[in-house]
Amino acid sequence: MPCLNSFSFRTFAVVAALTFLGTVPSSIAAQEESGNFFEGFNSPLRSATSGGGADQNGAVPEEPDSPQYEQLASDALASGEVHPSQQIETELTDNKAYEQFRRTNTSTLSDILKSGKGDPESMKVIDESLKQMLYSLTVKEHQQSDEVNEIFERIYYYFVYKIGENMTPTSAQQYREQVYSRMLPLIEELLKQNYRVRIQAATLLSDLDLKLGDARNNVAPIPYRAAVELAVKHVMSDEQAEAVKISLMRSLQKGLKYGGFAKNIRQKIAQVCIDELLKKADFWWYQRELIRTLTVCDVDTDETGKPFVVHALAVILSDPTRHYMVRSQAAHALGRVPMTAAMQINFELLSYELLNLSVEMAKERNSRIDAYASKNNQVPPQFLSHWGICFVNVYLAYNPLNAREKSDGIGLLQRTTRAGMNNNAAQVKQTYALTLPMVRFILTDGNLSNKFEDGWIQSGVDYLKDYPPGDLKVAPNTEPLVNLEPKSPDADRATATASIK
Repeated sequence: MPCLNSFSFRTFAVVAALTFLGTVPSSIAAQEESGNFFEGFNSPLRSATSGGGADQNGAVPEEPDSPQYEQLASDALASGEVHPSQQIETELTDNKAYEQFRRTNTSTLSDILKSGKGDPESMKVIDESLKQMLYSLTVKEHQQSDEVNEIFERIYYYFVYKIGENMTPTSAQQYREQVYSRMLPLIEELLKQNYRVRIQAATLLSDLDLKLGDARNNVAPIPYRAAVELAVKHVMSDEQAEAVKISLMRSLQKGLKYGGFAKNIRQKIAQVCIDELLKKADFWWYQRELIRTLTVCDVDTDETGKPFVVHALAVILSDPTRHYMVRSQAAHALGRVPMTAAMQINFELLSYELLNLSVEMAKERNSRIDAYASKNNQVPPQFLSHWGICFVNVYLAYNPLNAREKSDGIGLLQRTTRAGMNNNAAQVKQTYALTLPMVRFILTDGNLSNKFEDGWIQSGVDYLKDYPPGDLKVAPNTEPLVNLEPKSPDADRATATASIK
């Protein structure tokens, strides 16, 4: 069936990547292996100016696609995640029952789902089909062969792509919701089974849309809200594996982008992501996906008026114990999450931390190049992409990515031109000017193994020493950050915390 080919990679990634034995996430390596991360960025960013922005004419750049969520999830196991679910071997059905179901029900299932039949006999067929198809994912005999892939594809064929096919759009949405409401309890049961099965269930959960989206034709999906709520529940659970939570991020992001959630729901999801970030997840790419989810929450403050998302991102940005990919993603997010004059954001502090991150990364990059040279090793191509992603993320904290973001006022350089937000515009421009040479250098061909100039780094070090922020709070109603020394000797550093509560 041709339509199955469109999602065959999904099952391949879930299953095949579980056998990957390397220590570097294969999905990250795939994203970076060419060493040319900047195919989408070259044109506008090579012409970056000290005043901010770039030539917006010509091709509109886009961010590189995120690695497949299910691939990221599988990488967690490949990289050594140990979780009790790996020992679960419960089979919720058996091969005999599944084969009996296929002989008796599949011939009528397609017609029932496409036509939207809801009579008692049809619903009985649907219930039995859901039970046998979903439960068959737990059968060890299936897991040890290609059968599990075929079953997973059949589930998508019937319950994602064919359901409601011959119905009017409104009727199809209502019918999908009716069927999915019967499906969710079974998916939740799968989220408590074997590690592999959980990843499959989380992946499927993210595709239970009342209306399918079509990015090529600019058609947005309509997420099934109950599916998003179930995903949030399992992201919150300390008993759920991080690999599964990575797959669940897609449900959260889709719901936030297209679900039309009220502010209190978006606040809740944002707080869940922040709580997960504070736990310092074992896998940095899970932390990065949490930050990407925060970026699309579209909330400015919590119910008390505290800019809790901006504060959380500043905490991540300033934390020297976190991976540079995570910290730079927080930088990227700070240029995009909502900010208003009423929030009284301390842009002096944010810009200081952005420069501090750039200086730290520049030192580390130079040190690693020296380490390669000392061992007579060539710098690998992915080295450029790794640091390129990090430095471009910092650049994008200051600047819009494309014309659409420019019109939306994205980036700290634009935001600090607004009334009530421009008190520290000079500091923002100064720290940006000190970071810009490093970004330009990264974007210049032939610099894979060339170090940053010492003068660039020293200029940043001198600025950080000479112009520390006078206030360590992101906003007047937040707690101070903990990794700086204030200008005032009277400030009590002993009691400073990075609480987001």
